[in-house]
Amino acid sequence: AATTSADPRHRPRAPTLIYDGECGFCRRWVGRVRRWDRADAVRYLALQDPEAPLVAGVPPETLRLAAHFVRPDGATFAGASAARELFAYLPGGWLPRLFFRIPGFMGIAEAAYRYISRRWGPVA
Repeated sequence: AATTSADPRHRPRAPTLIYDGECGFCRRWVGRVRRWDRADAVRYLALQDPEAPLVAGVPPETLRLAAHFVRPDGATFAGASAARELFAYLPGGWLPRLFFRIPGFMGIAEAAYRYISRRWGPVA
């Protein structure tokens, strides 16, 4: 489910992935996604950036719980839903998005995301 940024002045012009810039696991995955994003279609913003809560329309405490993806229309997605939305902006992203359409896949993706989040932990 998506939430929408309450303040349209802070909506991003480009789709934006907000991630934990202090997490090695997160930085490695963002590096992979950046290489995939050959057209620079997505903006990457560490949750430690003061702009991140404004762009996402959620408090910093909420940003610390999961990666967030914010579309230019202000819709904000977290966790595995953020990954699903991100793929829509990447070349060839239609292929991974097919997996999200498989019944039950989203639940598995969310469980995997929660496991990784617990393993690596939210930012303190």
